[in-house]
Amino acid sequence: MNLSMVRNGGGWLAGVLMLLVQPAWSIDLVTDFHKAMQFDPRYRGAVADKGVNMSLAEQSRVAFYPEANYNTQRLQNDVSGRRTMTITQPLLSAEKWATWRMQDPRVAAAQSTLMAQQNDLASRLFKAATAVVLAQENHRLNQSKLDALTQQADRARRLYALGQGTVTDLRDLEVKIAQARAQHLLLGTQIDSALRQYAAIVGERPSASTFELAPTQPVFTVPALQVCIDSALEGNPGVQSARMSERVAQLDMERARGAMLPTLSAAYINSTSNNLTNTSTGLVLNMPLQASTMVGYQTAQENYQKALEARREAEEKVRVEVERMWSQLNSGFELLKAQQEAIEAAQLSVEANTRSFQGGVRASVDVANAIQIVFQVRSEYASLAVGQAENLLTLHTLLEATPVDGMSRAQRFLFAP
Repeated sequence: MNLSMVRNGGGWLAGVLMLLVQPAWSIDLVTDFHKAMQFDPRYRGAVADKGVNMSLAEQSRVAFYPEANYNTQRLQNDVSGRRTMTITQPLLSAEKWATWRMQDPRVAAAQSTLMAQQNDLASRLFKAATAVVLAQENHRLNQSKLDALTQQADRARRLYALGQGTVTDLRDLEVKIAQARAQHLLLGTQIDSALRQYAAIVGERPSASTFELAPTQPVFTVPALQVCIDSALEGNPGVQSARMSERVAQLDMERARGAMLPTLSAAYINSTSNNLTNTSTGLVLNMPLQASTMVGYQTAQENYQKALEARREAEEKVRVEVERMWSQLNSGFELLKAQQEAIEAAQLSVEANTRSFQGGVRASVDVANAIQIVFQVRSEYASLAVGQAENLLTLHTLLEATPVDGMSRAQRFLFAP
């Protein structure tokens, strides 16, 4: 289209072409992610859970620490109170040895679980951001469509007044304008709802104008599928957490079995009764004979089997999810390319219908339908771009526990000019 056509009644089409001109992005999702880590209730709960798990690891560390017990009592016929202080140092205990070995797996499990929650927070935040992007993009597109339809209706009204148009063309355009206005109100509500959801995660309500989708998105090479799968099985925090939980369950089974074995301790006993004090030291051999320890061992065996299956499920789930994201990312670039071609074709269709309308071959409604198709394919492109960015972030969080890097990459893909 040349400038003379725009001046000669095609000015409404400039709104279509302006869709390709957008400012650079100003939203900083990485900064908002750090804010969300300090505000989001779910993540703050995960931080507290890590503290609980670290406390359990600390309990494992002190398994062989000395134990002290102080007891005092006074019977009816005693001249003075009876006091006994006992200090015991465990020397040999299969139960305590297994408990002590739980320290490192529990620490690793706590860290992996928190990293998995960070990945979840990044995913939730980015989806909240893309919801704003889509609502804002569709609102902007609908406004441009409304402007174009209004200008076309004004043109049809002038032609009808001059006896060169029909009332049908005018009424058809008025119907489409009314529909666009109703849609505009709905899209405005969607923007407000998306911003509220974003603020519920970050703690601050951003400006909708900062969520501007770039006109085009870059194409990048995805690593080979097997490389992605191997990386996910090695570094995914969910898999690591499941493996550490399996290890803890295995050690808990050993601890329960060790509870049935003899223990050896060094003891110091200081006893005072009726003003007489006795002090003794020695070795204490304890042979536990309790039915509950056998039941506890059976329970620990079942818990270990459960943890083993949970680990297998986590690995298989990650493997399947990586394959799905990998396929969607590779096909997504082709879809975006095809959709860009569809946008160009739709714009050419508007131009062709405009010329045909000016020549009396097409009706005004044909031009309006062509305009509507332009905005429809542009909206579909925005949905595809958002989906591709979400897949990019998801694949990143599946492969490694660096949500900040994943958020930065997804932001550059979606917003960078």
